[in-house]
Amino acid sequence: MTRAKLIQAAFHNFGEHGYNGGSLAQIAEETGIKKQSIYTYFKSKDELYLAIYERAMLNELEFMKAAMTSYAQQSIEEKLLPLLQQVEQRMGQYVETKFFIRSTYLTPPHLAQTLTKLTYYYLDYLEQLFEDYFTTQHITVSPQEAAISYLALLDSLYVEMLYGGNERFLKRLHASWKIFYKGITN
Repeated sequence: MTRAKLIQAAFHNFGEHGYNGGSLAQIAEETGIKKQSIYTYFKSKDELYLAIYERAMLNELEFMKAAMTSYAQQSIEEKLLPLLQQVEQRMGQYVETKFFIRSTYLTPPHLAQTLTKLTYYYLDYLEQLFEDYFTTQHITVSPQEAAISYLALLDSLYVEMLYGGNERFLKRLHASWKIFYKGITN
C-alpha cells in the first residue's frame, strides 16, 4: 500500500514541479512516511522518477491502443480529431498524463538517455498503431506518411498543452487539423 501511495504522490509532485523542483521530502510527507522510508522502495530519486515515467508511458500507450481499436471502422474525422481532444482532456484530468507529457519535453539532462529510449519506444508504437489504422482509410499519401504527420500534429499539441493553455491549444488544433486532414485526403 505504501509503494502505491508513493507512486501516486510522486506523479503529483513531479508532474507539478518537474524533476528539479520535485521533492522526496514532500512526497514522503504526502504519503505519511519519513523521507528515509522512500529508500525501502526506491534506491534513489532517479529510480523513483524512472519507475513512474515508465508506468505513465505504459498508461498512455494503453489509452492510445484502446482508442484506436475501439470503433476501428470510424472515419478519420470521427476518430482522430476526437482523439486529439481527448489527449488534451487527459492532461487536465490525470496526474500520470501530465507527468508523462511534462517529463517527455522537460527531461532531466542526466536521465535523458534512458528517457529518450522510452520515449522512442512510445513514439514507434504509436507510429505503427496509426499506420495500421491509415491502411484501412482512403488517403492520398502512404499510411506511414499519414502516421508520421499525425504524430507531428500530436507532438505540437503536446507542446501547446505545456506552454500555451487551452485557448492556444484549441487555436492550434483547429488550424493544424484542417491542413492535416486536407493534406491526406485531397
